[in-house]
Amino acid sequence: MGDQSSAWLKVLDLDELPEGRVKPVTCKHRTLCLTHFEGKLAALDNKCPHQGGPLGEGSIEGGLLRCPWHGWDFHPLTGKPPGGFDDGVETFPVEVREDGVYVAFPEEAPHVRTSSDVMVETLVNWGVRWVWGMVGHSNLGFADAMRRQHSEGALGYFGIRHEGAAAFAASAYGKLTGRPAACFAIAGPGATNLLTGLWDAHVDRAPVLALTGQVPTHLIGRGAFQEVDLAAAFGGVAKYTAVAAEHSNFPEIASLACKHAIVERGVSHIVLPDDVQVVEAPDTKSGSPDGRVTMREIAPPKDSLDEAVKRIAEAKRPAIVVGHGARFVMEPVISLAEHLHAPVLTTFKGKGLIADDHPLGCGVLGRSGTPVASWVMNEADLLLVFGASFSNHTGITSYKPIVQVDYDPMMLGRFHSVTVPVWGEIGVTARLMKERLASTAGVDQRPDVAQRWAIWKEEKTRRLSE
Repeated sequence: MGDQSSAWLKVLDLDELPEGRVKPVTCKHRTLCLTHFEGKLAALDNKCPHQGGPLGEGSIEGGLLRCPWHGWDFHPLTGKPPGGFDDGVETFPVEVREDGVYVAFPEEAPHVRTSSDVMVETLVNWGVRWVWGMVGHSNLGFADAMRRQHSEGALGYFGIRHEGAAAFAASAYGKLTGRPAACFAIAGPGATNLLTGLWDAHVDRAPVLALTGQVPTHLIGRGAFQEVDLAAAFGGVAKYTAVAAEHSNFPEIASLACKHAIVERGVSHIVLPDDVQVVEAPDTKSGSPDGRVTMREIAPPKDSLDEAVKRIAEAKRPAIVVGHGARFVMEPVISLAEHLHAPVLTTFKGKGLIADDHPLGCGVLGRSGTPVASWVMNEADLLLVFGASFSNHTGITSYKPIVQVDYDPMMLGRFHSVTVPVWGEIGVTARLMKERLASTAGVDQRPDVAQRWAIWKEEKTRRLSE
């Protein structure tokens, strides 16, 4: 038996490893290289001391175990190198028993909290619940920290086959829920594979964190294998990028990444050099959103709300246009539309925010839209626009009086001036408008909407029969 600090672990069945062969086996969280040479079995550390090559994927040639990466040789049983070199491989006791081959593996030392633990816990505290990604050689320290949070039920992880899928999945989650999600990749091409999906998140204002491995710090700038300047590569898509270093404020990096993603509704990026991921941080507390963010249900300024309400009250045929930015607050918007008997059009990204069979629903406006929506816009004497980007694909006309409401002041009058720009949270603003609009000059447009749907459906039926 081994000493009291070791545990015997079964790693192979009898006769599983032929003479002259090697095989990688897993002992707890470590991989060993099992060898069978001259009738004896041995267990060696799987990492070649040169550059960490997997000895268990090597071969025994000329009486020596050869690393598959660079051809470094070691004795298959003792792990010692030939020729007087002093960089041998650690070995472990082996026993052959009736039911298989056992290795005396040292009891693992208690885990010491790392920089990655601090950052992952911080992400969880900020509401990150799901990560999509691919584990590899340059992100193992961070992956291990995520594994610990996963084992506690605090974080879910989905392994994917291409990093692009991870970014698109995180983007979709952010768009559908409004909550942050993360995508995870190794250095170099693994990281750059995220970019198309991250641009999707950037354009659609989805809160996403990109977590990318990087070559070790001492190799940065030397043209190392898979070294890419990731901060520069992600510069156009990320609202925030931080490159972690040995003495970084790890909870602050993670907190700022989350805050930018959530508040600015976009992509944040953390670059994680391999060595920095395992920096010990036993006394470092994780970050949290406590005292870092405020409620965002802000009301619009009184003057702009007054002017908007006045314009709506005077309009005879107001029409409401809703975009992707209104997707989480449609209840008060539809309530306002029903109060005004005003038809509701959507942008192509807002498709489905109001059902087509709703008495005021007119479908999508623009190139991907319906003639019902375009007719309503053309007949309107005021457009009340909630959370739309005024994309050329939708084609919201600029020659009509427009009251535009958005939570992002940069979106107001983005491409051209509007009659009344209103900065405020969309749901709050819609409720305030309804409260202020006790009576209006508007007509009930439901019959017009129903008639236009009937005309279009009749036309489609006629075309199908031709």
